[in-house]
Amino acid sequence: MYQYLSRILPKRSRESYRELLEYCDIKTDYDKFIGFFFLFGLGIAAVFAVYLTILLSLSTIMTIAAFGVTYLLIEVAVYAWLVLKSSAKARFAEDVLPDALMMMSMNIKAGLTTDRALLESARPEFGPLEVEIRRAGKQMLAGKDTRHALLEIPKRIRSKTLARTVDLIVEGIESGGELADLLQQTAEDIQATKMTQNEVKANVMMYAIFIFFAAGIGAPLLFGISTYLVQVLSSQYAHFNISDAAVAANSVQGLHLMQARITVGEGFLFFFAIASLTITAIFGGLIIGLVKDGEEKQGVKYIPMLLAVSLLVFFVVRLMVAGILGGMA
Repeated sequence: MYQYLSRILPKRSRESYRELLEYCDIKTDYDKFIGFFFLFGLGIAAVFAVYLTILLSLSTIMTIAAFGVTYLLIEVAVYAWLVLKSSAKARFAEDVLPDALMMMSMNIKAGLTTDRALLESARPEFGPLEVEIRRAGKQMLAGKDTRHALLEIPKRIRSKTLARTVDLIVEGIESGGELADLLQQTAEDIQATKMTQNEVKANVMMYAIFIFFAAGIGAPLLFGISTYLVQVLSSQYAHFNISDAAVAANSVQGLHLMQARITVGEGFLFFFAIASLTITAIFGGLIIGLVKDGEEKQGVKYIPMLLAVSLLVFFVVRLMVAGILGGMA
């Protein structure tokens, strides 16, 4: 059944899920996985929409909207989890890559053949990179060409650094370069690049802190104060009527008072503030990921924390303003 459900999705989406599952080392049938989460998302979204309808007496249109939004959030959360999992695997492989290259270089200098040097450098502490190195070494022992065996390494690890490194090594081998020296020089270049990246991250950390403060503290602070003041003014003007005599006596002032009436509902402003804070938290998290880690997708993990802090500040500020104004009254 799950295989048939997966065919409902576009082919491009299915291929994207298949690649992510392969990167994440999830050993299951791809179509079953896709179909299961498609059906799971529909079920959870339907239950949540019915619950909100009963709790808040929503209209049919609002129920459909709640169902669609909930389903979309579930699918986005699953996809983001797969992306972050594959990225974590790639970052770990990139961190241990210089050590693996140095070990290969020393094994080759010690007199081992290329295939044996690969197998001997596949250490358990290298994690997913150890699995790919061992697989490439076994393929070379089985008679596969060195070039094709090495090019298999980055196919299950979503890392541009690893792919470029393997391409560089393959080109060096084909051009007749000394493999041991090439591996050592590549490892040193990667370590130097990582040191530069760490320095850049330290320099841009202040920008990330500023973005977090603006999205998590500044925006909810302003929204909390403004929405509560509008709520108070709206409730006061609702009980304030301008008599015809007052309007006749001073038509200009009466006109200004009539224009000063607040026609926007309190509920609309409240939900507008919540929606604005949510959107700000989402894009703020993505920008922090771009500034801090160089990739927007790395900011997905900051979104829940940023959104929680933002909403907490928003409601706390509203309570504090209510207490201050209530005490003054």
